[in-house]
Amino acid sequence: MTKYTQKFKLDLIQEYLDTGCSQRCLENKYSLPKDTLKKWWTVYNLKGPEGLKLRHFKRKFNVDFKLRVINYYLNNDISMSKE
Repeated sequence: MTKYTQKFKLDLIQEYLDTGCSQRCLENKYSLPKDTLKKWWTVYNLKGPEGLKLRHFKRKFNVDFKLRVINYYLNNDISMSKE
């Protein structure tokens, strides 16, 4: 997954505010995945600029948990993006 700096996120939010360009327009301009700017905008409104900082932690999951997750998605009609 690509990581974006706090400055980049804040620059895009500022461009969104200054230009009146839609979130989708800016996502296309900067080749961002769909709804990325919307998520950043929501976090910015809830937590301010500090909410957009990169978090440097890595979650670890054991093999049993991973197998249960895979089994769940194989046996249920749910896509990864819906969860």
